[in-house]
Amino acid sequence: MTNQARFTIASLLEGKSALVQITPVAADGSPPASPGSGLQGSKGLGLEIENIAALPDAEDYALHEFYRANFTPSEIAYCIQQPAVKTAFQGLLAAKRAIVKSGAASDASDRPGSIEIGFDSEGRPTYPGCLLSISDTGTIAAAVCLWLGGLDWPAAQPAGGPEAARPKLMTFPLKSRILAFLVMLSLLLLFALGLWKIIEFMRHTISG
Repeated sequence: MTNQARFTIASLLEGKSALVQITPVAADGSPPASPGSGLQGSKGLGLEIENIAALPDAEDYALHEFYRANFTPSEIAYCIQQPAVKTAFQGLLAAKRAIVKSGAASDASDRPGSIEIGFDSEGRPTYPGCLLSISDTGTIAAAVCLWLGGLDWPAAQPAGGPEAARPKLMTFPLKSRILAFLVMLSLLLLFALGLWKIIEFMRHTISG
């Protein structure tokens, strides 16, 4: 069963609560069929959490059917060079699904392999028109996608009038503010996951 709740940047700023959509993965690593369930509602922001252990094992990732279907050759080459290979793969898969949920690639909902994630000179994930953040706890991978084309930007104020005479306050560039928001959201997400693992550990310790 997939739990879903969609929200926008505006709803977060207004203090409204939001739930993360969690997509379960079948035993063979394939996502369950969900015809269009994650492609309706507000666009602009996509979140995804994935269980790293749900990915199938492979002797050769470049030849395995699941990885060839969901990742491009350059993504496979990148992931197999990472210290935690399956963590890298699941992080990219979570990012692809977050991109779809944000609306930036809604025509590729059932074809993650058609979405290719690149990396900048500092190793940060990139996708055209989006800001991406990928995090993991070692057992769970999470991704956030902010699609700039899906946000409703405020209309520009007309020049002149009494407002023009007021001194302008110093503001940070929009992309810097958005990136800071994504980083904070990722940290909060990881904190919640870590707290949940601690609570589960204490429950097992007490019951044992």
